[in-house]
Amino acid sequence: MTARLLRPDEFRARLPLQELPASTRDIPPLERVTGQQRALEAISFGLDIAAEGYNITVSGPSSSGRDTAVRLVLAEHAPSRPPAPDWCYLYNFADPYRPRASSLPSGLGDDLQRDLGRLVDACRTEIPRAFDGESYQERSASVLEPIGRARDKALEEMQRIASQQGFAVNITPMGFVAVPVGQDGRPLAPEVLSSLPAELRDSIEARGNVVQEAVAGTVRELRKFDSQARDAIAALDKEVTRFVVGHILDELRQAYGQYGLADHFDAVENDILVNLDQYKRFTQLMLQQLPPHLVAQAAEERDLLLRRYTVNLFVTHGDKPPDGAPVVEERNPTYFNLFGRIDYQARYGSLTTDFTQVRPGAVHMANGGYLVLQLEELLTDARAWLMLKRALKSREVRVEGVGDLMLPMPTINLVPGAIPLDVKVILIGQPSTVALLEMLDPDFPELFKIRAEFEPDTQVDTATLASYAAFVRRTTDTCSLRPFSGAALAEVVHYGNRLVGRQDRLTTRYGAIADLCQEANEVAAARSAAEVDAADVLAAIAGKRRRSSLIPDRLRRMIAEGTLHVETSGAVAGQVNGLAVYQVGSHAFGTPVRISCRTGLGRRGVVAIEREVERSGAIHSKGVLVLGGYLTGTFGRRRPLTFTASLTFEQSYDEVEGDSASSAELYAILTAIAGAPIRQDVAVTGSVDQFGRIQAVGGVTEKVEGFYDVCLEIGLTGTQGVIIPDSNTVNLTLRPDIVQAAEAGRFHIWAVSTVEDGLEILTGIPAGYIQSDGSYPEATLFRRVVDSLEELHHLAAQAADEPHPAGG
Repeated sequence: MTARLLRPDEFRARLPLQELPASTRDIPPLERVTGQQRALEAISFGLDIAAEGYNITVSGPSSSGRDTAVRLVLAEHAPSRPPAPDWCYLYNFADPYRPRASSLPSGLGDDLQRDLGRLVDACRTEIPRAFDGESYQERSASVLEPIGRARDKALEEMQRIASQQGFAVNITPMGFVAVPVGQDGRPLAPEVLSSLPAELRDSIEARGNVVQEAVAGTVRELRKFDSQARDAIAALDKEVTRFVVGHILDELRQAYGQYGLADHFDAVENDILVNLDQYKRFTQLMLQQLPPHLVAQAAEERDLLLRRYTVNLFVTHGDKPPDGAPVVEERNPTYFNLFGRIDYQARYGSLTTDFTQVRPGAVHMANGGYLVLQLEELLTDARAWLMLKRALKSREVRVEGVGDLMLPMPTINLVPGAIPLDVKVILIGQPSTVALLEMLDPDFPELFKIRAEFEPDTQVDTATLASYAAFVRRTTDTCSLRPFSGAALAEVVHYGNRLVGRQDRLTTRYGAIADLCQEANEVAAARSAAEVDAADVLAAIAGKRRRSSLIPDRLRRMIAEGTLHVETSGAVAGQVNGLAVYQVGSHAFGTPVRISCRTGLGRRGVVAIEREVERSGAIHSKGVLVLGGYLTGTFGRRRPLTFTASLTFEQSYDEVEGDSASSAELYAILTAIAGAPIRQDVAVTGSVDQFGRIQAVGGVTEKVEGFYDVCLEIGLTGTQGVIIPDSNTVNLTLRPDIVQAAEAGRFHIWAVSTVEDGLEILTGIPAGYIQSDGSYPEATLFRRVVDSLEELHHLAAQAADEPHPAGG
């Protein structure tokens, strides 16, 4: 017999806890994530390589420290890269619906915004003030004086010619009117003209034509003079305007012309001069002549005009540029949060916008640096994922308007210029999500060529124990918690060991460890302790378990009350306590389940009732077939097996899946055939192969604890225990109370490697090994199985030879 009774010290990990400090006060906080060297190397390599498509996918379970690790590595890499440029949108005077994108060295965007603000202020206040001044009036009069003299001279010449021809030229609102005059210098009335002789009337008409020609010539001259006056005033206005804003524009050209903005400042200057009348309307003289509502309308029009000269500081890094490239972590990666938007305003029944309403997204803010996204959150917005791929492939990013959203109001849509994209994207997600994306999206492997995989656990050694203690210290510092004693640290390490389910590994789900620290600190605070001790950590773990134990507690109560039939004492042939694991949310728990078998005549072999009614999963069905293979290979080599064994999970109404109960099912079948009682104070877990070897299963800790809790509820007898596969001993991470019960001899765990080992523990009868003649020794369980099968075979043969009733 190779079965062994496990020592209590094998129920939990035997960790080198002497390596832990006496208190977290004695150690510095954790600075780097440990136990993930492969992943950290992959992230660093992906950050260093500048080739296209080498974006990074970081995969690992939640709370594994993957986010923290990415932040720490980026904090080391980002300062080594040059600062990202500022980006701004400017008014496009050639096409107002296509704002112009321009880049400036980091920090200069704020300077440009401030300098253009000076220009706008000058246009708003200084230009009208310049036209209000006496010097402007004097210069205007000086410019118009020679033109006025020439105009007066032309009018005098026109009147002289008219006088020579006996006419006078009157100036009316309708223009110049030439009328004949009499000897007394008064205009001739129409009735007088009509009474004159024909020869005289013809003479007056001829002279009138001469006067009309002189008037027409004078009108042409006056128009020319008016044009000259307008040109002279316009030239004077431009000169005055350039005097007011010219030095500002020259400074702008000097400061930013090297960045390709000189032509924009030329366009701004030209637009100011073209729209000069808009600013002249705000001279004191003009304002006095306009009613208030027209002044308000003019101010609105002027402000809209002045917005052309401002800058939309789209992406800025401030007056003091950061050291290195930007790092942006977008926790809500919707389409608009990533790629920006264009804001709209309702105006006169329509939605209007301009270049100042273009807003950046996280991609723009991270341009020139690093963008960190949560993969699962990103995939909730299909458009965001598609646009991210498009931007990475085209290496440029655009801001789109709402023109394609079918808004009920008419809109003015902008097409802002594209911005070149140079960003390293880091996606953080679950391994299953990453694997699914790699399989379904052919673009994903081409755009994210670096995969950094975080392991769910790490090897137990001195370094990882030290990192656990340092992590607890960092948690206490970050969250303002009490210090942890060495004993408390030991229980934290055991908890990390339990989360993995292996004695030689520790979990890397640091978020779960941080949660435990918070809860243990709360327990210590309730008793006003200065330090968190082991009892506080254990109480926090027990509280966490209790908050999730409604269902297992009710199941145990139903077992204790007899509603669910599970026996923890006595012996019954063909009946064994198997162990099942259930998952409720994030909480897994084990519970015993009664497996029974009845045998009799027949040739069907093993009949699993769950399989027959299609309540058996594929793996469980496979386990049942494996049992058939074992029985045939062990007992059916000389003659066919002629029996039927009906096997079921009693009072189980869910689908049965997995093969972890196959050894228990085999024990039930063999003892039912042999008529050997099985101990009901022992539960069993473990799968079996066709050669009778016991194989490892999952959830062994939860299964043992589940049976222990039921025994505790009904009453511990000192004989109760669990049989587990020997290969599962490394997976035992049991609660301290179970260890204490084992130390007191009140609970036991046996590790077995073969079916024979388990049968001997359960029945107290040696299973027996086949002899050279093919038989089994007397007083062995297998001899009883063979004898029973022989008897069933003879009974089946006799039944086959009996004549059937006529007509039956």
